[in-house]
Amino acid sequence: MRLRVLLSTPEPVTIPWDYRSALTGAVYEILAEADPQFSTWLHEQGFRWGKRAYRLFVYSDLMPIHYQPTPKGLAEVQRIYWYIGSPDPRFVEKFVLGLERKERQFRLYNIPVQVVELLCTETPPFKPGQAFRTISPVAVSIGDPQQSKHPIYLEPKDPRFEETLGSNLIAKWEAFHQRPWEGEAVRFQILKPRQKLVRTFHTAVRAWHLTARIWAPEDLIRFAYDAGLGIKNSQGFGMLEVIKSP
Repeated sequence: MRLRVLLSTPEPVTIPWDYRSALTGAVYEILAEADPQFSTWLHEQGFRWGKRAYRLFVYSDLMPIHYQPTPKGLAEVQRIYWYIGSPDPRFVEKFVLGLERKERQFRLYNIPVQVVELLCTETPPFKPGQAFRTISPVAVSIGDPQQSKHPIYLEPKDPRFEETLGSNLIAKWEAFHQRPWEGEAVRFQILKPRQKLVRTFHTAVRAWHLTARIWAPEDLIRFAYDAGLGIKNSQGFGMLEVIKSP
């Protein structure tokens, strides 16, 4: 499930480039307004499978209708489109309820933000080879203690990129459904990657805007659309939109 949100500020403002930390915090605050236990569970535990835990929501980059890029961030911003979604309908229901209880208002960097439009979008049909573009950049990483104590972010040209992207997607599906994936393997075709270095929660994340074709069962493609590709989805990474055929 996915929401399209139109945000508005009382006057033009500057939003720092590393807004994801504040925006993720705002999401949990909105959820807590509707259901504090659910918000705490999602933040502190999430969906667990094996040794991993996943928050399983994803959101897009902020998309101002008008802005000026500056060293400090997005300047002259007043109206902003934003997408947020999850494979868990409870998340969407509680997010909407939390916004209603907050009178469709929240604060971002102490900036008052008003939700002037809130729309639940229709999930499109999917087919093997479905084409997508990212509306928040995809990050893919592996851990290798012999090379680094920090995550190693992969580039799309690395043959491990697509393999890791697929195994991460299946692991998240397993955590959500609480059963092993027994379907076919997922395949990708990655096109037009553009690197984006993003700071979030005091960490620099090497991520990529790209287009991708996905070959997998429809259920898994839909899950990628709802949950996002790659890591750190709940921090605003890996959201997809369908590329419509001409």
